[in-house]
Formats: sequence, C-alpha cells, structure tokens
Amino acid sequence: MKNITIIFMLSFLSILAVKAQDKEAFLSKLEELGETDSTAKAQLLYNKGVAEMNSNRFDTAIEMFNQALVYNPNFGEVYLNRGVSYIEKGKKEKGMTDLVEAILLNPKLDKAYFTMAKQFEKEKNNVKALENYSKAIELNKQEPLYFYKRGTLYFQNGDYAKAKADYKKAVALKPSYAYAWNDLGSAYLQLDQIKMAISSYEKAVKANPKLALAYNNLGSAYRKLQDYGKAIDAYTKAIQLKKDYALAYNNRGMAKVNQGEDYLDAVVDFNKAIVLQDDYTFAYNNRAAAYIKLEEWDKALRDANKAIALKKDYAYAYYNRAIAKEMKRDIEGACEDWHKASQLGLEAGETYYLSTCKQ
Repeated sequence: MKNITIIFMLSFLSILAVKAQDKEAFLSKLEELGETDSTAKAQLLYNKGVAEMNSNRFDTAIEMFNQALVYNPNFGEVYLNRGVSYIEKGKKEKGMTDLVEAILLNPKLDKAYFTMAKQFEKEKNNVKALENYSKAIELNKQEPLYFYKRGTLYFQNGDYAKAKADYKKAVALKPSYAYAWNDLGSAYLQLDQIKMAISSYEKAVKANPKLALAYNNLGSAYRKLQDYGKAIDAYTKAIQLKKDYALAYNNRGMAKVNQGEDYLDAVVDFNKAIVLQDDYTFAYNNRAAAYIKLEEWDKALRDANKAIALKKDYAYAYYNRAIAKEMKRDIEGACEDWHKASQLGLEAGETYYLSTCKQ
C-alpha cells in the first residue's frame, strides 16, 4: 500500500513539474518576442487562451484573452472566444457584448453569429436565433452543424419542409451525421413521407448503431405503415440499447395493442414505462386502452382517471373512460365523458355522444 502511495505521489509531482515547465516555456516564449512584437504576443496569448477554454478552464482563458487584447485591442477572434468563455461561465450579458464587438471588428466571423444564435435559442427568441443561424450559414456553407441547428429550430417551429431542406444539407456535408439523419427522418414523418422517413432512420442507425432514439423513431415510422411486427422489432432494439427508455416501452406497448394480439404483453410494457416515469400520462391512457381490450373495466377506469388527473384536456383519456363507464352501466357518466372528448376535438367522442346519448 505504501509503494502505491509513493508511486501516486511521484506521478502527481511529475504532472505538476510538467505543468510548471509548460508555464515557464510559455512565459519564456512571450519574453523572447520583445516589447515591439505586439501582434505576435497577442496571438500567443490568444492560442493559450483557446487551449485553456477547450480544457474548460474558463477563468484562465479569460485572463489570457484579456492580456491578448492589451497587445492587440482589435483582435476579433479574441472577443469571440472570450464571449464564449463568459457564456460558459453563465455571464450572458458580458458574453453577448463580446460577440457583438467581435462581429464589429470582423464581420466574417461565422462562429460569432452561430454562438449568438444558440444563446437566442436558449432564450426562446426564435426570430433572432434564425436570423443569426442564417447569417452564420451565409458566411460558411461548409459547416454541417449550422444547417443542423437551423433545421432543428425550423422543426420546433413546425416548418417541416425547411427543416428537411436543412437536414439534407447537413447529411450531404457529413454523411456520418447520425442525429441529422434521425431528425431528417422525423421531418419526413411529419410530412407523411413515411418511406423516406424509414430510409433516413436506417441511415441514422447505420451511422451510429447505438443510437436508441433512431430505433425508437424507426419503430414509429413502421407503426404508421401498420407494419407492427417491424415496429416491435425496432422498439425492442431501442430498449436493448437503453434499458430505461420509457418512451420505447410505451410505444412498443401501443404497437402490440395495434397488432391486436398481445394485450397482456402490452400491459407489461406500459407497466415498465410507468415504473420508469410515474407521471407518464400517455402510458396510463394506453394501458387503459389495453385493459379495455382485456375487458378489465375497473383497471381501465383507474388508469383513465389517472391520465385525466395528469392532463385535464386529454381527449383520448375521456374517451377511454367513457367506454369503461359504459361497460359498467354508468351511461350518464359515459355520456359526460364522450361529450367532453367531443368538446376537446375528438371526432370519435362526438360520434359516440350523438349515437348513444342523443337517442
């Protein structure tokens, strides 16, 4: 045990010695440049600051950037990276001020626009975020991340056609970009181009065979095609990769309900989803649907009640509760729930309400 301690101490002292040597070498190089070579000194300090920033030592990075600006106050890249460092430290206002200064000094700094866009996106200012992502792309059309991030913002805004276009640009620039392939698949899915969605999800898992998210989404695409066997296989792969994937358990359970055979197995999947996430509204409602298929009305009623308690405007939960109430001979209660489902926009609720309750 003493030998191990001695070896550890020697290793630690060696690391300190290396760090001290690095610092001495840096200071020596700075001194060699002399008083007149301000530009070279600023560059050296900038390079050191970037290295510190990349190692998440933001305080030291900011100190280096500050010194660099003493030697070259018009160094746009210094303002850019000091801005990034400030933002990483949670000093948003200082960071954004530096990014604006960086752009004033060098209007072609695409990374400054990109960093500002990300900050605006965090603040839910989507207009400004899109404006700055677009400016970054205008300055650098070879960076796949820029297209991916703008595409994601378009997707969140519900503009799936523009999202698709940007994701396609991202994967064209970087064919191994698994997340971009996955999100391209989701854009296709929203546009009801299901076969293209499946193709994109397959490319996502080819690029990253451990991407559980893409397998889950592939399952959802197959569900839309009513190919429930392939859907179940895809969801199972997602679960194998991510044991605590509540969404995939819920989705696999729904595929089993849709398949019309494995209602008990579906309940097992919904159980697992709820254990993993005890406020999982959709899993409670879906388990209610499975219990209805199994003619277990009390259990269906219990789960529909739980879903409604979690989400007061959940039309499908009112619909399922109405079925359970009807089967328990509570026609008045069933009619109230079908009427509520109808008011929430569920056509099936209106159909049952008019046919059963308005006779």
